[in-house]
Amino acid sequence: MHRLCLTALISLWPAMAPADTARGDSGLRVMPLQDDTLGTLRWQARPVVVLGPDRDVQAQIARLQAGAAELAEREVVILTDGSGADPLRQGTAFQVLLVGKDGGVKLRRETPVDAADIIDLIDTMPMRQREAAPEQDD
Repeated sequence: MHRLCLTALISLWPAMAPADTARGDSGLRVMPLQDDTLGTLRWQARPVVVLGPDRDVQAQIARLQAGAAELAEREVVILTDGSGADPLRQGTAFQVLLVGKDGGVKLRRETPVDAADIIDLIDTMPMRQREAAPEQDD
């Protein structure tokens, strides 16, 4: 199941990611939040949505990239302001949201968040605990 989800996400990525998507060699994908992005990613990934002034968004992305390997292992993608952001936005201030695979907002902050905080929160989620558990043979 895990491989199927990753395969589905990877196969959808070219259609979802614009040509100028920022990505370091070992970094996380960063793409704008479009109208259908959250629906497409539901049950496939855990989006971290970063909204606000560009310099604050870039600083937050850099903080998240510091934990890129661990976040990628937890199927995190980074979404920035785009046409699909309005339903999530509360005011014009800086915001960081963690959206679970089920589509629910699991974290909403108006201050920068370290990658470790997001990793720790994800690791407490029952779905992540099932994903991380060793597979048992029947």
